[in-house]
Amino acid sequence: SLVVIWAGIGIAKDTLKPLLGEPTSPADYEKISSFVEGYEGIVGSHDLIVHNYGPGRNMASIHAEVPNDVDIEESHEIIDRIERDAIRQIGVFLVIHMDPVETKDEKVLEIRKTVEDSIKKIDSDVTIHDFRVVEGKERINLIFDMVVPFTYSKEEQKQLECQVRSSLSRQDSRYQCVITVEQSYVAQGEEG
Repeated sequence: SLVVIWAGIGIAKDTLKPLLGEPTSPADYEKISSFVEGYEGIVGSHDLIVHNYGPGRNMASIHAEVPNDVDIEESHEIIDRIERDAIRQIGVFLVIHMDPVETKDEKVLEIRKTVEDSIKKIDSDVTIHDFRVVEGKERINLIFDMVVPFTYSKEEQKQLECQVRSSLSRQDSRYQCVITVEQSYVAQGEEG
């Protein structure tokens, strides 16, 4: 009877784990991200979350980055096409959120590179997205989301955020960071 109970617990764990949520495998992340980013008019993607409801029943949401100077209806048509194609071509019901991003303003792109380089020096596994610059007379607000590995604790997230703020303010005292810290939904330590 102990063997039956132990087997039952194992089956329950295996069944509930995907339903309750677990990180996406790197292979699935790459497959879906590459699919979305393969369309002309998409300059990047982030925040991919995959839900597995059994064999052949996958649903995912992702944020697709589009240039902020392209007509919204044109970008929306691209997003609709990707969602339709995803069901047929990769078997995933995909819901896409559209994020406009700066692709031409050299000053903003240079500041973003500075932020990315500063973060990479602290932890090369951390990425950013939804980057915006709001320039005032006496300060420059850097607004962005910072994605940390799934394994980061709340304390590690706070430490990293403090380190990033400190590093950037040393580079330019006008920099004021508005950071939203998110945990990655991609599993680490697995090869796809």
